[in-house]
Amino acid sequence: MTTSQRSVTEPVDAVFAWFREMHEKHPVHHDDTYGWQLFRHADITRVLTDPTTFSSDTVRLYNDPQPDFDLFLMGNLVTSDAPHHKKLRRAISGAFTPRAVTGLAGRIERTMAELLDAVSGKDGFDLIGEVAYPLPILVVAEMLGLPAEDVPMYRGWGDALGALDAATVPPEVMAEEIVPALREMNAYILEHVRRRRENPGDDVITMLTRATIDDAPLRDGDLIGLIGLTLFAGHAASMALLGNAVLTFDRHPEAFAALRADRTLLPNAVEELTRLYPPFARLVRVTTAETELCGRKIGKGELVTLWSGAANRDPRRFPDPDRFDLHRDTSGHIAFGLGAHFCLGAPLARLQARIALDALFDRFESITVDHAAGVEFEDPMQIICPRRLPVRVSG
Repeated sequence: MTTSQRSVTEPVDAVFAWFREMHEKHPVHHDDTYGWQLFRHADITRVLTDPTTFSSDTVRLYNDPQPDFDLFLMGNLVTSDAPHHKKLRRAISGAFTPRAVTGLAGRIERTMAELLDAVSGKDGFDLIGEVAYPLPILVVAEMLGLPAEDVPMYRGWGDALGALDAATVPPEVMAEEIVPALREMNAYILEHVRRRRENPGDDVITMLTRATIDDAPLRDGDLIGLIGLTLFAGHAASMALLGNAVLTFDRHPEAFAALRADRTLLPNAVEELTRLYPPFARLVRVTTAETELCGRKIGKGELVTLWSGAANRDPRRFPDPDRFDLHRDTSGHIAFGLGAHFCLGAPLARLQARIALDALFDRFESITVDHAAGVEFEDPMQIICPRRLPVRVSG
């Protein structure tokens, strides 16, 4: 790897180096920012499969009540517990059945072809800005029933939600940046809900306006949370997968050549990429009672941060975990969570990644990262993904 390549991957590689150190020296660690932290696969799996002791409702630890934020949280699957979580999940699960996801393949292929047509004739372009971000957000927006012309606005809201980190967000950022974005987004979603109630369509928002919980229509907050989460979490995983794939193939041209020659390797390649570079580096829980983790006593109401990115690189679970292996048995990786909170959108993210990579292989003979043009990353302590990824293409 060249010096320029090392410099652009340092933020991500530094996090992975920290994971390796914590695996061996501090598998249970505490600090004031992330609370109790776990790094090993077995320990994290134990927490994810015990939602009674380890609640997903972590938000009240760090935020005072705020109307716009509270409205969004009402239907947020990520921060809800049973039984409400199960009821919310049931309300939207019809959009993510195997049949429904498979039915989106044609839409994904058409959108990808249009995006590649738009960069046709260029020697280089920003893969994130021109392909990896718009592909999933356009597909999810159409699935929901939201207009494609509003996509630039969605990115601003997504950036605000990405900063919504209960463990670290400063109060002034919450008040001046996140809450105004949430207020605008909430009003936008409710306006489209109102339109669908008056003029139903063949889309997920229409489906949700007809859904019920305990024989009652979904509340405004339930609708906002479900639609907002689908729009933003639904695109982030696919964007990260595609960006991380091209970065990995740049490091491993032999893998790029092998996949071009044998497309049947793509599904397992996507799983290995997801294990190696999970879109979301961590999950959070809060204890509902006194408990014990690896011999350490943990009090009630304590924040527990689960570094899923570390679990996926735990040598006790995955031999030679930092190596990219097209033929690895990836079963057991937890990039999409585990148990009741397993990501509903995981099948869609996998499908979009496979279709997008297939299309890139068909369209271009070579794809290389243009390191000199400047690669930029999101905060890898939160999301492991390039924010800007210049590439050079030929063929």
